[in-house]
Amino acid sequence: MSGPELPAPLTPLLGRARELEETERLLRGTRLLTITGAGGSGKTRLALELAHRVQAGFEDGVVWVELAPIDDPDLISQQILNGLGLREVAAADTTAVAIERLRDRDVLVVFDNCEHLVNACAVIAESILRLCPSAVLLATSREALGIGGEQTWLVPPLSQPDATKLFEERARAVAPAFSINTDNEETVARICRRLDGIPLAIELAAARVKMLSVEQVSQRLADAFRLLSSGSRTLPRHRTIRETIDWSYRLLSADEQTLLRRLAVFAGSFPLDAVEAVCGDVLDLLGTLVDKSLVMVDGERYRLLETVRQFAAEKLEQARERERFRERHARFYFDLIEAAEPRVFAGAVDMPTVLRIDHEVGNFRAVFDWAEEDPARSELELRLIYALHWYWFARGHFHEARRRIEEALARMTDVPPLVRARAYIAAGDAAVWQGDWGALRPRADEAVAILRNASDRRALGSALMLLGTAAAFADGDADQARRVFDEALSVARANGRDVALALTLYWAGLAAQIRGDLAAARAAFEEGYQIGADLDNMPAIGHTLAVLGFVALAEGKHGEAINAFRRALAVHAEIDDRWGLTQVVEGIGLALLDVGDAEVGTRLLAAAAAAWLQLGARPGRQAEFEREKDERIHQALGNDRLRVVLASGAALPYDEMVAIARQHVAGALQPAQRASERPSLEVLALGPLEIWRDGRLLEAATQSGRSRELLLYLLSHPRGCTKEQIGAALWPEVDPARLRNNFHVTLHRLRKAIGSDWVVTQGETYAIERKGLEYDVETFEKEARSKEPEKVAHAIELYRGDFFANATAEWLDDLRDRLRDLYANALTTLARTRVTAGDHAAAAEVFRRIVDMDDLAEDAARGLMTALAKSGDAAGAQRAYRRLADALRRELETEPEPLTSRLAQKIANGEVG
Repeated sequence: MSGPELPAPLTPLLGRARELEETERLLRGTRLLTITGAGGSGKTRLALELAHRVQAGFEDGVVWVELAPIDDPDLISQQILNGLGLREVAAADTTAVAIERLRDRDVLVVFDNCEHLVNACAVIAESILRLCPSAVLLATSREALGIGGEQTWLVPPLSQPDATKLFEERARAVAPAFSINTDNEETVARICRRLDGIPLAIELAAARVKMLSVEQVSQRLADAFRLLSSGSRTLPRHRTIRETIDWSYRLLSADEQTLLRRLAVFAGSFPLDAVEAVCGDVLDLLGTLVDKSLVMVDGERYRLLETVRQFAAEKLEQARERERFRERHARFYFDLIEAAEPRVFAGAVDMPTVLRIDHEVGNFRAVFDWAEEDPARSELELRLIYALHWYWFARGHFHEARRRIEEALARMTDVPPLVRARAYIAAGDAAVWQGDWGALRPRADEAVAILRNASDRRALGSALMLLGTAAAFADGDADQARRVFDEALSVARANGRDVALALTLYWAGLAAQIRGDLAAARAAFEEGYQIGADLDNMPAIGHTLAVLGFVALAEGKHGEAINAFRRALAVHAEIDDRWGLTQVVEGIGLALLDVGDAEVGTRLLAAAAAAWLQLGARPGRQAEFEREKDERIHQALGNDRLRVVLASGAALPYDEMVAIARQHVAGALQPAQRASERPSLEVLALGPLEIWRDGRLLEAATQSGRSRELLLYLLSHPRGCTKEQIGAALWPEVDPARLRNNFHVTLHRLRKAIGSDWVVTQGETYAIERKGLEYDVETFEKEARSKEPEKVAHAIELYRGDFFANATAEWLDDLRDRLRDLYANALTTLARTRVTAGDHAAAAEVFRRIVDMDDLAEDAARGLMTALAKSGDAAGAQRAYRRLADALRRELETEPEPLTSRLAQKIANGEVG
């Protein structure tokens, strides 16, 4: 079973050998064992140790379901799916999906911390026991679940020797010199007895020896017990741990108490800047709470133990501060996500921002809960929806996105039109991700109507893109889709050459593909890819590579398709884009059918279909595509074998599916090729750098920036370079001694990254071995100068962007300029070839790429104007002329040449066509 690993214990389990033996014996004789006890009695720690101890006896391992972070019973089944390693699923009934995934598994399911959701846990546990005959359940709770067949076991207090040993171990953690001796052993024993052998209580008491003697700890504990002696006599364990926490609370200063109770507004963990924004300048106070073990620290984040958080929440309520600090918490996280929205627009664009949101998901959910409580907060909720919806895409939370958006819209009160329009865009995007085309049109129409009179041009472009997508996919109206996408692209281009334009080109390309115009689809995807490459925008690169692969498949260019899928797979895997990965796996499956590997291809297609269902998403496809795919699968395999392969594929865990795709795409070639002919070192330096060794992409993290630069410098000098030549280029300001050191360190790192055999020495020169090497720059230069149109076209495909994109070094400038000029010449050659062949639409797309590179290229602009006019787009030709004229006036303070102006006039008069 694939999924998160069983959590590793952070500390040794002390004094529970007998308890482990007893619970293991009980677990062998029942299908539901509930470990009960007070908060802090060690239920979770014992269950974790038990799970590690017995996991080898379950064929499908252990599923750990952590319930402490959630308050909503409806999220229990999603936590089970998380334990299974699954993301959001399409079905509204996630409980049914979870049970289905467990139905035939020999597995131990651990429900940890059930007490606050005990009734809902009982319902789900009973369903699992009834419908999943091989599943065994282990639960931890302060009370039994109360269902038939349940075996309960109360965690006993620690024995006196074990309790004192625990006290000593934890005391040494804060005061290394501490030890139990004849002077203090009786006092420590008295403390442990007073604390009734509860591990958490003992640990909290032991933490105080950093500032108090054990005698002082004992005295203060005694005072606290007398003060709280009126607690419940029917729940002694609960009373003890509550007294312990309350005692710890009373030991704090007034300011420390105030901070602890205010920290209860955070859900899960939280960073220092959030604490300071919500609670004030409290760094020193937070440190003392960490020292006293009331706040846990994990790297740069903090958290409260659940029992402590619940206690603090009660104190916050008693202080009448709950609503004020929940609102401060909500405002902080609202500001955080609105500021982050441009950095997550279109997916995992800015990984540090995405990772920050990952850590804060619990807090964002808490803000949503707060916003839902009051209709007056509807505007804030809708703004949150718009700000967060692309994060949901980046992390594959499609079902949560759709549910929250639809519920927020259903609650919507009187909000500003711009807020409503943006919320409709979020709703439209979520519908697109799930392939729910029918849900697009009404809201897209209203969003466009609102935004035409608003200042948010990016939102208008998004709304038009959704409207065009609705026309193409929902209405099947190719003409309207083309008109709307023309406007959407015009708005996007006016906004700048950014990821929004790349996204619009993506969907415009899909609309062109639907109407059968593969040339227009390819042109849109290639322009979108180029934007992504120039911006080093991973989602734009990965998604456009994927659809370029599908276009290449449709054109019968299998080698090109496989190469595109291979690169897209690496990109999406790096940013963990589940939508993108699933689409690429599907493409690889189709490609494998084409090269004769029908069984693996069919298995991957079945796995991808199952993955779409698990994700709660669907790709941008029409029903006809699905029908053709099914027909091809049936043709490739006989019915009997097909059933087996489809079942095998559908059962593949997600990570295994991706691993199989990665393994087979590296060896999937055009029929005329052989795997042994593949280069063992492949360097793609036109655009973002990719280095492939033996069919595997080397992650950038394994290479230093200087080692990559050294590799490319050596590749750019096939005859080799001396150490001095390399130093002058890479370290021009460094003295000879440091140069030698820098060179040898960088050379060592390069050899470690790509293999020592690839860097060869000849006398005093260093070079890269050429045998078995494929270097896109060399192939590009050779084919760009060819007289054969096919080779020139291939050279253009190789040019993904500037050489060694985003790197900065003086030696790169001349090489980049030369390659860029060669690319422009190749485009010009190809455009003229298209004109000669009478394919004016294709010629226009090539001329457009030249103009996009250099909007002062007047010859190319005239070529574009003529090609557009001859293909029936006189309005487009006039726009191209105006763009040229504006650029000349802005940059050179001059007008277009008379030849260009006369051409524009002829086009306006209808004389060209």
